[in-house]
Amino acid sequence: MKLRKNRVNEQKTMLVVCEELFDRSTKKMPTNVKYFACVVASFFATIAALFTLLSVSQGMGPNHFKPIRIINVILQSNQASSDEYLPVNSFRDPPPVSPDFTAKNASSPTSLSSSSSSSSSKAVSTSSKKESTISSSSTRTTTSSSSRPPLSLLPKSSSANPNQKSSSKTSTTAAPLKSTTTSLSTSKRASTSPTLASKLPSTIKEAATKAVTTTPPSTHLSIASPSTTRSPSASYICPTFTGRLGNNLFQFASGYGIAASKNVQFVIGEGDNINKIFKLKADNHLIVSKTRRECAAAKFRGEGRASGFDPNVLKFKADTTHRVGNFLQSWKYFHNVSSDIRGQLKFRDHIQTKADSTINGFLKKYNTTRENVTVIGIHVRRGDMVNHGFGYQVATKEYFEKAVALFNNYSSPLFVVCTNDLAWSKANIPKSSKVEFVSGNSPEVDMAVMASCDHVITSVGSYGWWAGWLSNGTVTYYKWPAREGSGLRSAYSADYMDYFYPHWIGL
Repeated sequence: MKLRKNRVNEQKTMLVVCEELFDRSTKKMPTNVKYFACVVASFFATIAALFTLLSVSQGMGPNHFKPIRIINVILQSNQASSDEYLPVNSFRDPPPVSPDFTAKNASSPTSLSSSSSSSSSKAVSTSSKKESTISSSSTRTTTSSSSRPPLSLLPKSSSANPNQKSSSKTSTTAAPLKSTTTSLSTSKRASTSPTLASKLPSTIKEAATKAVTTTPPSTHLSIASPSTTRSPSASYICPTFTGRLGNNLFQFASGYGIAASKNVQFVIGEGDNINKIFKLKADNHLIVSKTRRECAAAKFRGEGRASGFDPNVLKFKADTTHRVGNFLQSWKYFHNVSSDIRGQLKFRDHIQTKADSTINGFLKKYNTTRENVTVIGIHVRRGDMVNHGFGYQVATKEYFEKAVALFNNYSSPLFVVCTNDLAWSKANIPKSSKVEFVSGNSPEVDMAVMASCDHVITSVGSYGWWAGWLSNGTVTYYKWPAREGSGLRSAYSADYMDYFYPHWIGL
């Protein structure tokens, strides 16, 4: 006890001595020196506080929102990592609405439909034709007719009740909006749904028919035709690549769409991951640059919402090079050039070959062929999103049960699950049909696997979004990806429909 008291007394004595010395030194200082010392001390205190704040914020929010990464992207020409896409199959996007595209009305399914699609409503009842599927390097022509619009055209608020009984036994096939001839490395069969059409309530069928036959409204965002010869220009659109695969796909597609709207070229670097994964090719609106020196003096334009459409991003003259960002996660930036983007996003051969091998292995296990099954990809994103403070909400077990029940109405369904939480997926994905789990692949190979499926059940996150979009089939999505009142929720539009593709099925 005496030793402790002695140490305390010694410390107090030293503090008194230090204070006296400081007082004496400052008294002798001129006023201007004291002022300068105060300014310097304040500066270093501010720097220390800032670094403390950055250190704390680094542990909060998703990786792509962390301040050091964002500062690095804005101040430098950041070449971030990416992961990406799939082979093109029969084009089933809603067709371009006209030379003008309206972003503000595009959240309604009816605003994206073309009057040219009215032929879908003319068919009253027809027998489905099994589509012939040929080997991996062959050409496939999709020919099918339907008594209803494809499921991908249902309004977002509508979803079929798979348990609803019906006496109708009419066989129908989900017909694509536009039949095309496409060369595929993995042949994808158009799936048939012999009972699903009869299970749809009449109100849903009427709403879907109206969505197809409604004439699109006039619009404001003019998208230049990709076939238009571009006039020589010294200005470009440059990307802001940040985040991972799904983020980079949005940044590429939106940048390409903005460049098309300005009739200039979008600049991609040869070393960008998006170019390493996909067979990008130069066209009227894309240039693959060795050095990206075209972007050296680019002016930055950022969006107001990371996952919502911001028309202000597009309000600039095309006489100056601009770098657009940061995330641009809205289909409205690139809808009218979606067919051209599908043409760009073809996986490189080694990625597609691995994806084909994965699916073929499952087919061999069940001693079947691609034309005899309907392959449905399931994306289960959990991992760091579970109990995350930023506001993420992962898809629930009940969501996957509803989605699997919906697709069980297709003929011979085979479910292929790609996930970052294999244990949870094996415990919670329904086993009512053939279910296979993919493991050990890189993100880009898993993306190619899901994109090669006929249809996709997405969960949450931009990675799953692109798996669905690239499959170009019927897609379901979890309707509540963000907790109300959270920072993540503020990144979306009020109804989420700037983000979710309008003809997908929300469950």
